[in-house]
Amino acid sequence: MQERFCKCGHRLKVQYTLDGFIPWEALILNDESVESPVKVCPRCGTYLSIHFLR
Repeated sequence: MQERFCKCGHRLKVQYTLDGFIPWEALILNDESVESPVKVCPRCGTYLSIHFLR
């Protein structure tokens, strides 16, 4: 699991998996609750993509 940041500075966690048909799937998780993946930043509402996280 890696720590990454949204452009607004909100901390997220990225978990890479080898499950399914996609060779490397990146799941973006909210830092406070790592129970389910998130698609938008909980703080600013920006769509999250692994390619745009710092």
